[in-house]
Amino acid sequence: MAVVVINTRLVVPGKLDGIGWFTLETVQRMIAAHPEHRFHLLFDRQPPVDLFPGDNVECHWIWPPARRPFLIDWWFDLSVPRILRRVKADLFVSPDGFLSMRTTVPQVAVQHDLNFEHHPEWLPEGVSRHYLKRFPDAARRAVRVATVSEFSAQDIHERYGVARNHIDVVYNGAGSAYHSLPQGVRDDQQDRVIQARITGGRPFFIFVGTQHPRKNLDGLLSAFIQYRKMGGQWDLLLVGTALWRRRRFDARRAMDVLGESEREHVHQSGWLPQSELAKVLSAAGAMVFIPWFEGFGIPMIEAFAAGTPVIHGNRTSLPEVAAGAGLEVDPGDAESVAKAMLRVEREPGLRQVLIEKGKDRAQEFSWDRTASLLWDCLARAAADVGISLDQNRTPSDPPR
Repeated sequence: MAVVVINTRLVVPGKLDGIGWFTLETVQRMIAAHPEHRFHLLFDRQPPVDLFPGDNVECHWIWPPARRPFLIDWWFDLSVPRILRRVKADLFVSPDGFLSMRTTVPQVAVQHDLNFEHHPEWLPEGVSRHYLKRFPDAARRAVRVATVSEFSAQDIHERYGVARNHIDVVYNGAGSAYHSLPQGVRDDQQDRVIQARITGGRPFFIFVGTQHPRKNLDGLLSAFIQYRKMGGQWDLLLVGTALWRRRRFDARRAMDVLGESEREHVHQSGWLPQSELAKVLSAAGAMVFIPWFEGFGIPMIEAFAAGTPVIHGNRTSLPEVAAGAGLEVDPGDAESVAKAMLRVEREPGLRQVLIEKGKDRAQEFSWDRTASLLWDCLARAAADVGISLDQNRTPSDPPR
């Protein structure tokens, strides 16, 4: 039996973002699949113990609440090492990319992307400095690093000098709620009810994501203005909340570009639970997802699975993840994005082709596969330090 300790501090019900979902979905599955090992889960607030059932798991609430840089340092460098010693940990796993600087326990970091290395201005200054200090150290300190795309793997290799054969690609998945509709079948009555609630009955485009400068809300809204001026009739729904409650880092400044005639056609829902988001996503005419930087882009796969066509950017990991299943555009060219939106509205044949391609692509991604790939990474890390986690398993191949 091995003792595996996992940082689960970002599993906060009602506030799950991409890393939170990755952590929840993979940890639940690894615990269930490996009853022969002992798992200790570390939280910085009251643990949601009901999410992690099993006789082989124990949840720990350790102080302090780690949401500011100096508290994160305290949590990882003082509190985490104490509990690693107490439970006699064999391996420490951190899905949010940070590691402890003060433990001799072998560690694995999951670093989803390095957007702050390329554009530190996209984060508050203190947060950016903290990432630029901690992430390179974690990448080099880790026995192995996991990440969510070949793009991010190459970026980590080039930026931090981590050997490419010490970086494992662990693609994200899409939840079962998004796979619930059979291919080509839509619940028209449900779609009409959702459209009536959100837009007064008009079809709509959807964006899903944290309100963050790298998500390019400015570009999306500029494209929407041009789309409406070209005669486009659909509305736009923004799903998500601000990561930091400052004007520079939420949608308010981006919304300032809208005139009165466009503003009435742009709607904001805030954060939605997965079961509700799946229904809203399915009711959308198409997703427009044109961020400047993504390590993977979970919303795009969720849209594929829900049978919703996707217009996506051609930067960073998105072409790799979409693999031709979406309509690719330049996120810096608002006119080209607007024209793509108009095509999706006016060409039913194109929409159907994109729906079918998206459904096929979505089958390549599941949280079961993600958890299996992450476990393969942990098994390799354990083997590197003389610990056995697996019983003659064959590592999973990544999606094409």
